[in-house]
Amino acid sequence: MADSTSRATVLEPAPTSASADVSPRRRSHRFRPRVLLVESDKDVRASLALGLVGAGFEVIAAPAIEDILGELGEGRPLPHLVLAPVEATGDGMDGFTFCERLRADARTEHLPVYLLSHHEAPHHRERADAVRADDYLLQPVPPQVVVSLARLKAGRSAFAPAYEAHTARMPLAQVLHALLCGSRAGRIELRDNTGWLSFRQGHVVDASFEGERGLTAIRRLLLFGSGAYAVSFAEALAEGKLFLNLKIYASLLLPAAERFAALCTLGIPLSARLVVDFKRLADMLKSLPDDVGQVIRLFDGQRTVHVVLLECGLPEVTTLEVVTYLYAQGVLVPANLIAEHEPVPQSIPPFFEPVLDSGDEEEPFSEAFESAGPSRAA
Repeated sequence: MADSTSRATVLEPAPTSASADVSPRRRSHRFRPRVLLVESDKDVRASLALGLVGAGFEVIAAPAIEDILGELGEGRPLPHLVLAPVEATGDGMDGFTFCERLRADARTEHLPVYLLSHHEAPHHRERADAVRADDYLLQPVPPQVVVSLARLKAGRSAFAPAYEAHTARMPLAQVLHALLCGSRAGRIELRDNTGWLSFRQGHVVDASFEGERGLTAIRRLLLFGSGAYAVSFAEALAEGKLFLNLKIYASLLLPAAERFAALCTLGIPLSARLVVDFKRLADMLKSLPDDVGQVIRLFDGQRTVHVVLLECGLPEVTTLEVVTYLYAQGVLVPANLIAEHEPVPQSIPPFFEPVLDSGDEEEPFSEAFESAGPSRAA
């Protein structure tokens, strides 16, 4: 390969920033995954590069493929991910040819390669599959999508059977958004088997979560699904009908999931048990909308916030907004707080003791006790 890096720019995260945590097994802050980014448009290149650098990646960015070939030469440390354009710059190499050359070289055949295109053509996706690119993405691609894909695959083999991640580092809503921007088919599955989701060609085709299927399962999986999960790629894993596309997802479900996550960071655990402070409720009742009543009546000190979100007739995000507001206003308080302020009874009432008629002259069973007396004395 040619040795030309004169037009390539190296961008590194600030020394004090954390490195990109691309794997549950890689937690060293000294590990800086390297990404080769080729993009002819200067503004787009800068936007994607800054997004990756901000996420902890080291980026080598250039306007043409020829400018980064030297980074792949013998004796040079290989990158962990390659982002290349489908379109050739001038008389240069196009992304399909570039990917084909990478796959033909034993040193680079395993590198994850994403192909980016500014203009989709009918044969692009077929050619991307033919050269075994990891995926084909149509520009403009949001920087967060590129970051999510980099976190998912950087440093791992392009042909791994599954890619592990965790919602603490990559929320399901973000990784699904990134996967729907591509053209691959596959499946996201939580490690504890409580939920899964299938996608194909930019659509969600099926989902299951805690006994729900379809759109309800998708929504609740994005909101409540947590922990380790795996992403697998294969057409056989994505059975079902195309019923939720990228446009609808990005305009409705993704903002809702991000809003839900933001509300959860305000400090009300979904496992909390709340009750109503009726005195405070009486003070605020005139200022509350009527629909709030169906949220308030569910807080009995037994249901958790999570259960209330599932049982309420309002959307989960709307319900959590109401709960957060009522909690901030003191209408909803922790159940143990109310218990601490309840007056303690001075005497404990009898439990299932017979109430004697005042007209009785002797206690019940008195004869039986009297007859038993001599035998005990003897």
